Amino acid sequence: MFEKFEILIIIIIILIAFYFVISLGAGKSKDSHAATKISRYLFGVRILIGIIAIVSLILWLFL
Repeated sequence: MFEKFEILIIIIIILIAFYFVISLGAGKSKDSHAATKISRYLFGVRILIGIIAIVSLILWLFL
């Protein structure tokens, strides 16, 4: 099994990979309306990843 610190590193790597895959999948659009939607979507993804990171850090500290 993994140690506590290794689990935290694995979670961080997975979250970073998740963000890069989502941002590459969203792509760049030349249409200004679509670009606004994509930037709003990526902002939501960043918030979601931040919440997951905070929850995993709290769980890592107390368990």
